[in-house]
Amino acid sequence: MEPYEYSPLPDTHSIRMLTLLPGTGDQPLAGTLLNFDTNSLPHESYEPLSYVWGNPERVHDFICDGNKSLKLTRSLYHALRRLRLPDKERRIWADQICINQADMAERGEQVQFMNSIYKFANHVLVWLGEDDGTEAKAAFGLVESLAGTFDDPERYEKFEVDHTGENLDERSKEDWAPMKHLTDLPWFERAWIVQEIGTVSPATLFWGSSSMDWHVLYSVCERLTRFHHLRRRFDVDTAKVKFVFQRFVPPDRSTRHANRLSFIYELHRARHVKATDPRDRVFAFLGHYSVIEGENPELKNLVPDYQEETGTIPRVYADAAARALTGGGTEGGLIALAAVQHLTLPLTEEEWGNLREMQGQEYMPSWVPDWRTYTSHILSEPTSPHRASGVLSSQIPSLNSQGAVLQIKGVCLDVVASVSEPLKPKAFHYHLQRKQGEVEPQVVSLWKDVCGQAQVDGGVLFDLNRPYAGGGSAVLAYMQTLSNGGAATALRRRDRERRSSSGDNGDLSWHYGIPDQEWLGQAAAYLISATGEKEKPQKVHQDLWEIGTRAMAVQADAQANGHPDASGRPGLPRRTSNGEESPDEEWSRSANGATTNRVFARTERGFYVLGPKVLAEGDVVCVLWGGKLAFCLRPLETSGKFLLVGECYVHGFMNGQAAELAQRGELVEQEFELV
Repeated sequence: MEPYEYSPLPDTHSIRMLTLLPGTGDQPLAGTLLNFDTNSLPHESYEPLSYVWGNPERVHDFICDGNKSLKLTRSLYHALRRLRLPDKERRIWADQICINQADMAERGEQVQFMNSIYKFANHVLVWLGEDDGTEAKAAFGLVESLAGTFDDPERYEKFEVDHTGENLDERSKEDWAPMKHLTDLPWFERAWIVQEIGTVSPATLFWGSSSMDWHVLYSVCERLTRFHHLRRRFDVDTAKVKFVFQRFVPPDRSTRHANRLSFIYELHRARHVKATDPRDRVFAFLGHYSVIEGENPELKNLVPDYQEETGTIPRVYADAAARALTGGGTEGGLIALAAVQHLTLPLTEEEWGNLREMQGQEYMPSWVPDWRTYTSHILSEPTSPHRASGVLSSQIPSLNSQGAVLQIKGVCLDVVASVSEPLKPKAFHYHLQRKQGEVEPQVVSLWKDVCGQAQVDGGVLFDLNRPYAGGGSAVLAYMQTLSNGGAATALRRRDRERRSSSGDNGDLSWHYGIPDQEWLGQAAAYLISATGEKEKPQKVHQDLWEIGTRAMAVQADAQANGHPDASGRPGLPRRTSNGEESPDEEWSRSANGATTNRVFARTERGFYVLGPKVLAEGDVVCVLWGGKLAFCLRPLETSGKFLLVGECYVHGFMNGQAAELAQRGELVEQEFELV
C-alpha cells in the first residue's frame, strides 16, 4: 500500500482532524484527515485523545484517506481500535496522526493549539493502555466502591475507623494493589497530559475493555488525601492524579493555590513528569493561563522551537528563564533563580572552565534551571511571606549582549564556614530515627556539629539565653531556619482562616506579625519530644521546657474542647486524619518539608542558613534585589564572576533587613555577574 504523505496546512490557524471510520473485530483500522479551522473549535463536536506514545517504533498500519498507509505506534493503534464505534464515525484529534511529526516547523506551530483543542472539546478520551482483562476491572471497581463509601456517611465512618490507627495494620495490601497499579500507570506521569486533562472538559478513562469517568477517580483521590498513613502503607500515589486535575484552570488567587499563577512554579511542580523530548517540559505549558493571562510580556512571546540548531535544550531552558527574570509580573521574587537545583556544581574556576569546554553547546549557565532534575520544592514560592529584598523587591536583573551572563544587584551578607551533609527525607521524624536505632536526633547533632553549641550546666544544650548573631535567641533562629521560618505552617493557617471567614486574606505581611512565642512553642515542644524529656528537662533548659510543655497542654485542651486552639480560632496546629496534630508534630512536618535534600550551614559571623545540597564552605550568602529569599553564590576568583548555587533561608534577613542596611550604608551594594 502506498505510504500516506502529508500536505502542508493552508494557513497558520489550521489543524488536521481525524474522522475514525466504524469497524469491529479484525476489520482494518481506517479514517480520513481533513483540515480544520481552530477558530471554529468552540462550536464543533470532537474528542481529542490523550495517551502515552510508549515504544516510538511505528509498525501498525492505519488506512488513511481510502488507500494509503500511515504507520502508528502500538499504543495509538490499540487505542483507536478500542475507541472506534461499530456503526458510526467518530471525530478524533490525536497528535501522532494529526501533526506531521517529521516536520519540526509544523510541530512547533501546532503545539500552540493544543490547549484550545482540549479546552473546547466536548469530551476527552484517555487511553491508559492495554490490560490483561483483570487488572483494570479490579482497579476501576475499587475506585467506584470507594466513591460510594465516601458518599455514604455510615459507610464512611466505618471506613475511617478501619483505616486509621492500629486498625490500618490489619488491612491487607492485596486489597489496595489494584489502586496502586492504577496510579502507577505511565499515563499519569506524561508531560503533555497536564494540559490534555487539565481543563474543565469532561473525560473518560479507558484501560483495556474497562472505562471510568475521570472525575470519579479524582474525587476519590481527593478524599484519600487525609488518609496519609493509608496511602503510605499501600503505596497509592494519589498526588499524581490530583496534580493534573484542572491544572490548566485558574485557581483561587487568595489561597496557596495562587502559586500556580507563576509559569516557573508550574514548570517546577511538573519536574516529576516524563517527556520523551526534554524541551516539552517547557513547551507543554505554553498554553497555561500563567502565560496567556499572566503579566509577563516576555513569556507571551515564547514559542516552541524544535529546530536542531536554534532549539537545543540549553537554549530553550535559558530562553524561558531569561524571559521570566527580565519580564517581571507574576514571575517576580526571582523565582527562576530559586528553581535552580544543581545535582553537582564545580568547586573551582578551573573545574568550571573544564566543564564548559567539555559540554560545549550543551553547557547551561548556572542561573538556568534544568527542568530534568529535582531535589526539593521551592522555598521562594510565589505565596511565600518572605521578602528578603524588602523595599528593593521590584528591581529586575538584566542580561549581557550575548545573553549568557546575568547581571543582578544586591549585597553580600557573609561567607559560609560550616556545612552539614545533605539532609534526608524525614530527617526530623524522631519516631523513625528511634526505630532505626539512631543514637542522636538530627536536631541535636546539627546544633552541636554545625552551630558549634556544646552542653553546659549539667548537660543543658538548648538554652534560650544563647544569643544569635542576627539578634534574638540562637535556639529560635536555629529552629526557624530548619523550618523555613515556619512559612508553610503559616500559609496553611492563612488558608484555614480564609475558609472560616468571607474575607480575602491575600496580604502576606501578617506572617511576621505572628509572635515569636507561638513559633517557639512549636519548636520547644519538638525539642522536648525529640530528646525524650517530656517528664524532666536535661538537654532542654527549664525555661524552654516550660514553653514547650505549655504549648502541648494548650493543644490538648483545645482538642478536648473541640477547637483548633484555646482561643477557638484556627491556630498554628492543623487537623489531620488522626485528629489535631500536636505542636511538635507540626514543627516536624514543616522542617521535613523544608530541609529535604538541603543542607544546614553556619556563616563566619554566625548566621544560620538553610541552603541547596551543593552548598560548600567558602560560598557567599547574598540578598539579590528582587528575591523573596537570599541566594548562595560561588566566587570565580580570577574573572570576578559567580556561579549560582541556589536559594537559601538566612535567619534575620528574610524581612527586608538587608535592603535597610544597604540604604543606611551598613552593607555595600554591588553588581553580581552570574555565569
